[in-house]
Amino acid sequence: MKNIIKYLIVITIFGSCKKDLLNTIPISFNADNNYYKSESDFDKAISGVYNKLLSFPDINNIYLSECRSSNFYIPRQGAQRDYFNISGFEVTSQLVTLQTAWGNDYALIGRANELLDKIAAFTYADSTKKKRIMGEARFLRALAYFELVKAFGPVPLVDHQISSNQALNYPRVGIDTVYNFIVNDLSYAASALPSTYTGADLGRATQWAALGLLGRAYMFMAGYPMNKTAYFTNARTTLQQVLNAENTGWKFAVNYSDLFKTANDNKYNLFEVQYIAGGTGLGSVVPGEGVPLDVDKNMMPYGYYYIAGGDFASDDLIGSYEPGDRRKFQTIDTIYRNTSHTYVKQKWFRKFLDTTAISAMTSSSDWGINYPLLRGEDVMLMYAEAVNETNNGPTQEAIDLVNRIRTRANLPNLADTAKASHDAFKLALEHERRSEFAWEGLYWWDLVRTGRCMDVMNPWLQTNYQKTIDATQYIYPVPMSEMLIKPGLYNQNTGYN
Repeated sequence: MKNIIKYLIVITIFGSCKKDLLNTIPISFNADNNYYKSESDFDKAISGVYNKLLSFPDINNIYLSECRSSNFYIPRQGAQRDYFNISGFEVTSQLVTLQTAWGNDYALIGRANELLDKIAAFTYADSTKKKRIMGEARFLRALAYFELVKAFGPVPLVDHQISSNQALNYPRVGIDTVYNFIVNDLSYAASALPSTYTGADLGRATQWAALGLLGRAYMFMAGYPMNKTAYFTNARTTLQQVLNAENTGWKFAVNYSDLFKTANDNKYNLFEVQYIAGGTGLGSVVPGEGVPLDVDKNMMPYGYYYIAGGDFASDDLIGSYEPGDRRKFQTIDTIYRNTSHTYVKQKWFRKFLDTTAISAMTSSSDWGINYPLLRGEDVMLMYAEAVNETNNGPTQEAIDLVNRIRTRANLPNLADTAKASHDAFKLALEHERRSEFAWEGLYWWDLVRTGRCMDVMNPWLQTNYQKTIDATQYIYPVPMSEMLIKPGLYNQNTGYN
């Protein structure tokens, strides 16, 4: 797949992946209608859909999730900074990050819709390949809608290519409608996609990635705000299929640190955003996102990327790790060597900082390490949670899955008190997921969907920002730029202007 996306260096029809160009993306992507003339054109087109994932980790996983949670802390800034406004719950509809998230998600959807419209009438020599490309497009479209509905609640639902004028007639629809659309897309993708790839195709969405994301969607449908608990059964059945594909569809790494090395891209996880270093414009910003301003050039030759100036990893997160947990140092450091070769105490995220790969870089936003959007460990823990919910308590199978992850982290098996009841096991899972996935964009949304957000966040917010929140702040406001396109088309989310 890293070879496949190199198409994008020369295919200017799909635009640039540079972050500063994401702020003014229209709701639909309309290329030349005469472009699609051969199968290779569709091969390039699906690469163009994948290309829109490049900024997802930075925007959706770091800004809209990690910065929102008690994993991240930064004191008030002297100037306006989106990451502080998000962390301190001072969000307004004017934040550029929100405009970027909305625009980038719909840009991906627009590209997928256009491809799906065009390919429907196109005759392929190999019908299986045509179905695969359609499955990839629908998987990616479902992923974008999943990010939208989590962040903004009701959103416009567009399932085909439309013009800018036509977009003015698409109001927001209910979250149940959006989730049902996601389920339909992912169900199709699971039936259309292969179980594995080889060679240059490694990194494309697989059957197991589609089923894993489908299981995650069911978990959200079972939780807040839909609270349709019957979907825990759907999640359990779906995620079980992915667990059964271990060692064929995904692998469990022997060492936790192996998951975050460039050399292991596309080796362990179910689905990753593909990055390429070397000045192609296809590199990642995440490893340099939360490092100190003056870190030693031997570790960060081009310095930090954007979030800078404070203690980023919160004391709450640091204190939550159990003694001996190997995941702590892989995720967080509390000291660094600066450019004067002096050691400085500061809390910062180091999870994706693979210094063995710096020789290929040309800038602070040019890291080649992939970013996982779906890991096998996520499936393991979601399945254990679904079992706990459908069984009104954990089974030995669910407990064993958690203990397997804990053993790798150098921790003892769950204490008897942690598996004694439904509620105790639920809290144990919350703790395990936080330790396992910190800086991967899952914790905030875990707290929201499980109904634990205010219980966890309000004491922390009261201490750090002298405020509390209510459920209106579980989602973000619709960006003002969208509200102004056609006044009255959208109603703003409650609690925002």
